[in-house]
Formats: sequence, structure tokens, C-alpha cells
Amino acid sequence: MSMLSGWIERLRSMVPGGQLPESTMESTPRTPHPRILTVDIVGMCNLRCPSCPVGNMGPVNPSGLMSEELFHRIVEKAVTDFGIESVVLFNWTESLLHPRVARFVQHVKSLGLYCMLSSNLNVLNDADAIMEAHPDHFRISLSGFTQEVYGKTHRQGNIERVKQNMRMLSTARQRAGAHQTRVVVYYHKYRHNLHEVAPMREFSHQLGFEFSDAWAYYMPLEKLLRLLDGQLPPEERRFVEDEFALPIVESIAAARELGPDHRCNLLDDQLVIDVHGNLAICCTVFDLRDGPNRLGSFLEMSSEDISRSKRDHATCAKCTAHNIHLHYSYYDLPELQQKYDDLATRNLGRPEGD
Repeated sequence: MSMLSGWIERLRSMVPGGQLPESTMESTPRTPHPRILTVDIVGMCNLRCPSCPVGNMGPVNPSGLMSEELFHRIVEKAVTDFGIESVVLFNWTESLLHPRVARFVQHVKSLGLYCMLSSNLNVLNDADAIMEAHPDHFRISLSGFTQEVYGKTHRQGNIERVKQNMRMLSTARQRAGAHQTRVVVYYHKYRHNLHEVAPMREFSHQLGFEFSDAWAYYMPLEKLLRLLDGQLPPEERRFVEDEFALPIVESIAAARELGPDHRCNLLDDQLVIDVHGNLAICCTVFDLRDGPNRLGSFLEMSSEDISRSKRDHATCAKCTAHNIHLHYSYYDLPELQQKYDDLATRNLGRPEGD
């Protein structure tokens, strides 16, 4: 799917009332205790957004569809070994491409767990079945109201198709009586699309959907580290400098000013599984070929193996050295959120290309 901004908003939304049982940002480190299971039930996306690794790294990971049998085994283990409370049916991919996505939601809900979907909504094959499964949260990620604006950062997407699917989803929710399902339109704010926030907000509210917006940022972690190390190709660096309202390098510097020793909720609070059942170090990494970001087959690892593999990981050391874990979670830190708002406002005064 498209670029994954607003991770902490996602984490908060996993539990009723919008609050996690304990603070997601503490100064005192602790043993990881995941409560959220994040699973890519498909290994593909229909868009090629330049802020997302599917668009800026290409098809480096295996594709395919997760079987229901494998999904059931993964969820059972996550509940038994970790007491998982919430299941997120996406990370980097478009979950609605799975022809049986509603059955995955049904299974999660049958276990009394919180369930979240997120989609670019360029595809909506069975809105009624999805709403009848009663997901708790359905997020629609987009970045514009007209095709000219939307297509710049949701490449290969069609905003008119998205809006038609939004209408269909609203009607399906009414037919299913799925009033408890929160449908949230999540608008990624770039330099070029701020004038279309208001019309999309109005359109969303007309359909009975919630609306939120956030400064877009650059994913995945691998690409961000290359940017900070000066190793990003010139064309990609120009995109980062010209398109983001939030200046990415300056925002990382602002996160570093908060100092060390903030725990990482992205590492501690979730288990991230790819379409073939492999465990990733966290949600921000993308390349899960045989390498450091892929920790092993989730079903074959003990809880002790998982905790040990997540501790003192080389990728984490690079990330936390820059406080990138705080950067990706800035909505949970009011001080950093204010700094980012100030940085974006200042950056918007610069003409594109400067």
C-alpha cells in the first residue's frame, strides 16, 4: 500500500477508547511485549508511490497470497505466546487485493481481537462482505482530491475510482449496520496538495467517515538511512527535498534533540509478519530477503528466540542512533509534533526546487 505515515495513530486505534494500556514512549527500556500483530496477507500492491518502498525500491520481496490456514496458525501462536490483542492486516501491501480478505477479518473478530484494515481503495471487490465482517477500523490512505494532485504521490492510482469506492463503502457500511467500524480517511500532506485537504475532508464527512491528516514522510528505514548517509541517488534526493512539506533531514535532527533512551514502541509493541510467515525486525524495514531484517519463520521461533533476536539488533542500533524511531512515531510526542509543524510551516515558505 502507500506510504505508512502516522504509525502511532495506528497503534492507538488498535484498542477501544484509543489508548494503549501503558505509555508507548518511556525512558526506561523494558523487555519487548508485543500486543499488535501486523500481517501482510498479500505480497503485492497495485500502486507505486514514491514515498513507499513498493514504489522506490521495487519488487524485492516475494509476492503471493497468504493462505487462511497459515494465517490461522500465525494468529493462534501470536495469541498463545504473546497475548496479542489487535491484528493489522497490512504493512507494505494492499490487503484488498486478497480475494478472501473478509474471511481474514471474520477470523480475527471470532477470536475477540481488534482488527484493522488500510487501503488505497483503488480496488474494492466486495464492500458488503468486508463491512459484514465488522472490522474495527478501516483506513483509507490518499493524497489529493483531483487526479492531477493525487497521481503525483499515489502513482498509478485513480482518485475518481477511489471516490466512487468510498461511496460504495459508505453504503455497504450502512447496509451491514457496521456502525462500530471506524472508517478514517487519512490524508498524506505534501507541499503540492495542501489546497485539497479541505475538499477531501468535506467529501469524507458527507459519507459519514472520519478525517485525519499528517505530514508525509519518507519510507522505508533502509532508504531513510541512505538519505542521512548521503547515499541516495540524486533523483530520489531531489524528490525528498522538493515534495515533502516536512523537511526530512531537519526533522531527524529535531528528533535527535530529544536525547537517547526513549524506548521504541515499533520494536517492542508489535510482531510484523510477511506474506510467507517470516518475522521482520519491525514495520519500518522493507527488504526481507535473506538478510538482517528477516529474523526467521515466525512459526518456527520460540518467544525467547523472538525476544532475543529483537534485542541489540544492528538495524535498531542505526535507527536509534538518529532517533528515527521517534521520527516515525512523532504523533505520540507533543513536543516533537510541534517542532515538526513548525519545520513544515517554515519549509512551505520555500519555492519548489530551492
